[in-house]
Amino acid sequence: MWWLQREGAGVRAARTRSTQGLMSLPGHGEDRSTEELIHLALEGDEDDERAWEAIGTLQRRGTRDVLDAALRLLGSSSAKARGRGADILGQFGAGNRVFSVERGDALVDLLRREREPRVLLAAGVALGHLVEPRALKELIGLARHPVADARYGAVHGLAVLDAPEAIEALIQLSSDEDRDVRDWATFGLGTLREECDTPQLRDALAARLGEKDSEIFGEALAGLAARKDPRAVGPTRATLCGARVTVYALEAAASLGDPSFYPLLLAIRDAGGPADGYFLGVLEDVISQFERR
Repeated sequence: MWWLQREGAGVRAARTRSTQGLMSLPGHGEDRSTEELIHLALEGDEDDERAWEAIGTLQRRGTRDVLDAALRLLGSSSAKARGRGADILGQFGAGNRVFSVERGDALVDLLRREREPRVLLAAGVALGHLVEPRALKELIGLARHPVADARYGAVHGLAVLDAPEAIEALIQLSSDEDRDVRDWATFGLGTLREECDTPQLRDALAARLGEKDSEIFGEALAGLAARKDPRAVGPTRATLCGARVTVYALEAAASLGDPSFYPLLLAIRDAGGPADGYFLGVLEDVISQFERR
């Protein structure tokens, strides 16, 4: 038996940093000028480490001159520059909502006029960080884009919006042909919109229980179990009895509270298979929850 830690939002955010920035990482070049940092941000390919360090520094700085520089990038004839401008604006201010109206205006306008899928991706992700309801109409349109990169941007922007139309779009995207779009839409429905519970949403999550991809399956399982849907019981039991036990399954077991899961959880603990500290911590917590019932 081997165990798998759940790959949650933070891990996936790091994995897709080329569209989200490195705001949370310590940066270099804090003493550089805005102009120098912009120059560095435009160097290399999409995943260039130095470029992302510069973007992170610009985001943390969050000043008027940085905002103006990012807005100028959005008007560039270079698609890469426009994308970098969107990247900077997404987490601008290091979590503080500075210049949020101007940033939202600029990013919505970019969605309306942009044609390059990679720039649309950056804009959609940036709007997801900003949580911009004014972008709802444009993001729904973007969700129908023929290129997967653009739809991946849409799903990031839609997953954080509290609107029935956003949920409907995510339901459609959860069956997208592209794995990453499908994954993030399922995560959005199952976890980010956990307070939302409709028959259509549950059916969308249940449809993903047939996924071979363990992460998409796990997101669907955890989301369905959180809503106490009985369709999650069988897959949860099967996963707990299987050779590959994930934190998704542990969370699903805790949400459902089926007494038949308790001996299975004890068996996992007693098997002593390879597992990291995070998995073992969640396992002990879930076992404790069953023992308190």
